[in-house]
Amino acid sequence: MAPLARRRVAPALRPSLSVPERAPVGQPRPRELWLAVHLPALMLDALRETVRTLPGAPPVAVVDLERNGKVVRACDERARAAGVHAGMSVNSALALVPALQAVARNLRCEKQLLEAVARRGLHFTPRVSLEAPDAVVLEVRGSLRLFGGARRLCERLEREVTETTGATARFAITPTPLASLWLARLHAGTHPVLVRSREELASRLAPLSLGCTRWSEKTLQTLATMGVRTVGECLRLPRDGFARRFGAEALAMLDRATGRLAEPRCAYAAHERFTLRRDLEPEIGDSARLDVVLGPMLLELCRYLRERSRGVQALEVQLRHRQSPLTRVRLRFVQPIGAQSQRMQALVRERLARLELPEPVRSVRLLSGPLLDLQSEPVELFAHDRRESGENLPQLIERLRARLGHEAVHGLACVAEHRPEAAWRKEPSPGLRPNSAARAGEVRSSGTSPASAGEVARSAGEGFVRPLWLLESPEPCDATRLELEDGPECIESGWWDGHDVARDYYVARHRDGTRLWIFRNRRDTDPAGWFLHGWFA
Repeated sequence: MAPLARRRVAPALRPSLSVPERAPVGQPRPRELWLAVHLPALMLDALRETVRTLPGAPPVAVVDLERNGKVVRACDERARAAGVHAGMSVNSALALVPALQAVARNLRCEKQLLEAVARRGLHFTPRVSLEAPDAVVLEVRGSLRLFGGARRLCERLEREVTETTGATARFAITPTPLASLWLARLHAGTHPVLVRSREELASRLAPLSLGCTRWSEKTLQTLATMGVRTVGECLRLPRDGFARRFGAEALAMLDRATGRLAEPRCAYAAHERFTLRRDLEPEIGDSARLDVVLGPMLLELCRYLRERSRGVQALEVQLRHRQSPLTRVRLRFVQPIGAQSQRMQALVRERLARLELPEPVRSVRLLSGPLLDLQSEPVELFAHDRRESGENLPQLIERLRARLGHEAVHGLACVAEHRPEAAWRKEPSPGLRPNSAARAGEVRSSGTSPASAGEVARSAGEGFVRPLWLLESPEPCDATRLELEDGPECIESGWWDGHDVARDYYVARHRDGTRLWIFRNRRDTDPAGWFLHGWFA
């Protein structure tokens, strides 16, 4: 039997980084496929509305402030053909291309573009993760069969990304998200890279340049002096020595890429509010013309709501001027509504019709309130028409508020109170019930007489009839010309709040046939102290 010392592994034959680690017994590795969407021209694509791309336009370069000077961060093909590259100073780039169009980098637009791609990815899988600054990864194993395979899924996703954002995308699918990112960053083909087995990852990653890892420039230079320029050469280095020299994080990154270590990722959650801005050129000084600008923006909002099967109850239109303060137009719907562009446009048109602009508008911004779940409202099954079912009542309330103001239209609610003037209260948002709201006097416009809480209400189960419409305050009346038909309904209440009443109510009929609701104060010494409080229909 050989001595124990001879059974040790020589240092040159130690396990390299490319040898996959076996999964623990009873814990099989999860079978996942990660799709990486890399945006190689993110900086330029984010500025597509600012950069002039007409035929004959000068080359474009995106610049950023770095080291107390302007540095080129990205450029188009024409600038690269002239020798401009990332990391070059702007002065050097202008020396090569005097007509170079230098555009400042916009981090906000880049983030918005990346999130727009992530929202497209949510159409294919709920497991979407952002990889800042220029990539999105999706777990798509369960989606391949649904969308006809990896190639068709990538083609459909690329088509949606191009149509909605105009961005250029590269794709790669592997069992680990990091390997997909590395392959997508260096992939230049028309078809996506596809690796289905973890055992193939080391061989497929081996020829990649270490630039795909995006390690620090110092680390890459140190590895280059050692003759290590590819991922495969890096995987063949001893693990212990690599970790001591370049850090445990770099070693862990290699392990995550080859599947030796799991890589938990934070799921992307789409914003629960919609926002969209449009710059106007030339400026618009007529509120009627703003409706043409807001129409496509509302269509974008409806598409946003339709994709999520959600609704909104509040919108805000912000109009920005040169010198005047921001003009805000707030809209509120009676109930949460979904993708109903015509209803939104009609309400916006009503508000713009009575809007006076202090000066021309430079930009328009549309913001939504929080996204809400949509609930189907019950309707009358045997209603003869839409008016009887109450289906159009919310639109009527919204148009009245748009014309008269939000505070001018409100609802009424019942209150458990014997005193008629205290048996109802105003509600800022009417509780709409089909086939009952309009008839029950729930919705009214300011300036009319308040209504009691029912068309023909019975008082405390005693069988007394009350009218629908009441006066703001009782008025003295001459009871000698009236004929009493029903009563009295005795009410004595309110001692606890300082508005104590003691009244006897009667239903009376005038000579002309009008039915009135009158009362007499029992505590009044004058027997002729009659008051009119309401009318019957």
